[in-house]
Amino acid sequence: MALTVDPAAVESAKIDSAALERLIEVVWPEAYRIALAILRDRGLAEDAAQDACATIVRSLGALHNAATFASWTYRIAANAAVTIGRRRRAAESLDRAGASCAASIDAAEAVDLDNALAALPVVQRAAIVLHYYAGLKSSEIAAATGCPSSTVRFHIMLAKRALRKALAVERTASTLSDEVVTNAR
Repeated sequence: MALTVDPAAVESAKIDSAALERLIEVVWPEAYRIALAILRDRGLAEDAAQDACATIVRSLGALHNAATFASWTYRIAANAAVTIGRRRRAAESLDRAGASCAASIDAAEAVDLDNALAALPVVQRAAIVLHYYAGLKSSEIAAATGCPSSTVRFHIMLAKRALRKALAVERTASTLSDEVVTNAR
C-alpha cells in the first residue's frame, strides 16, 4: 500500500499542530513497514519509524513541494532504517571481534523470499525495498541511503542476483521433494 497524502493536508500540517498530528498518524504505518522490510526486526523498525516521524516533524517546513511528500517520507524512513541498521551492524562486528557483517545466502536458510531478503546486507535490502516496494528511482534511493546512484544500482544488481540464487535453490529443493514424494508412491 503506497502512501497517498493530499498536498493540502501537508501544507496545513506546516501551520496547524492538529493537522500535523493527523499527518503523522497516516505516515507512521508506512514508515514502520519500510523500516521493518529493511531491518527485519520489529523493535528496531519501531525505533526507525519513530526517528523518521521525528525528522518529518522537524523538517516539514523545509519541504517546498507538498506533492513530493510521499517520496520524501519514504527517503526519510529508509534513511532512518539504514542508519539504525548500520549502528546495529557496527555493534555486532565489535561483539564478534571482526567477523564479517555481510550476510550470505545459505541454501538451507533461503527457503522463501522473506528469508532471502533477510539474508541481504541492510544497504542492499534498503535499495531493493525502496526500488520495488516504494517505487523510488536510484537517485532518490541514493539520497535516502547516502550512497551514489551508481552504487545504489550496483546494490540492486547484487541483491537481485542473491535473490535469484536463493529462489532457484528453493525451487530446486521443492522440485526434489516433489519427486521424492512421487517416487515413494
